[in-house]
Amino acid sequence: MNYKYRKSMDEFEKLLVPTINGRTPTFLGVPRAKNKEDLKSADAAIIGIPFLRSPPVGRELQPSILDVYNLRRASLKYGGYLPELDLEVFEYVKLVDYGNIEVIQGNVEKSIDQTANKICEILEAGCVPITIGTPPAGCYPVAKAMVEKLNKVGIVHLDAHCDNLEEHAGGKWSGACWVARLSELENFDMKNFVQIGIRGPRISKEQIDWHKKKGSHFFTIRDIREKGVEEILDDTLRHISGNKVLLAIDFDVLDLGAGPGLDEPAGISTWELLKISYEIGKSNFGGLCVEWIPSSITPLYWIVTWTILYTLAGMAMGKIGISQSP
Repeated sequence: MNYKYRKSMDEFEKLLVPTINGRTPTFLGVPRAKNKEDLKSADAAIIGIPFLRSPPVGRELQPSILDVYNLRRASLKYGGYLPELDLEVFEYVKLVDYGNIEVIQGNVEKSIDQTANKICEILEAGCVPITIGTPPAGCYPVAKAMVEKLNKVGIVHLDAHCDNLEEHAGGKWSGACWVARLSELENFDMKNFVQIGIRGPRISKEQIDWHKKKGSHFFTIRDIREKGVEEILDDTLRHISGNKVLLAIDFDVLDLGAGPGLDEPAGISTWELLKISYEIGKSNFGGLCVEWIPSSITPLYWIVTWTILYTLAGMAMGKIGISQSP
């Protein structure tokens, strides 16, 4: 493949960037991978999951099937150079866009299977999957594929909420249940699961007790404020040591002041999000799942784009053996 990457200030209106369809560019304008052979020479692959699930628990906000398209369009504001790290990410990480997964709207279980199969396809090519959109049943199908293919997997989940309900609205495949379903996977040990950023009165005591019983690890926003994000990161990396790591992000982990459309107060800052993503990227990084973007508002797409770039920056630093931190 021809790995040609655009610069952030290139006139993309006139630039012939690759597209996933007639009107939608690839993420950041990176090369388009059209088949499994194209994946084999890449390090990481963006893939969209345009699934429309039921509204999140207790919210009026509706996940948007357009996230996979709008995020790609919004990403064209940026290139791959980060001056604060003096790093051109794409000198070290070959990123491609693998288009979208053909999910079946209204059929969660079939869409889970199709998503997991496609993620397995990326992993079999030796490529790191980065999913955008709203996966069926949260990050479960991505985690399922990684556990099946890589066996030793650690998961770092950034979220305001636990997502470990046994069922919601009469079903077990809600995004609010995916961590509970994860715990049922035969080859996954919940001791290798870390959750960062949980907070607030939408979480029950039973959900916290569930984590303690399962042996998983969690850090509340109070832990982060009292210990500092550096100590939380040290503890997290110790818990997942020796595993390929999936970073799962629900962007309501951010404080609602971080951007329009966010819906929980007292969250982490965008800088803390980027720092965590960067450090996970350096640490045997195996995949990134964007679990949920709370609102279809452009500034949130920019935050998501920065988060993906910082994770890839960590991956680049890990490849070249540099320990620099932002």
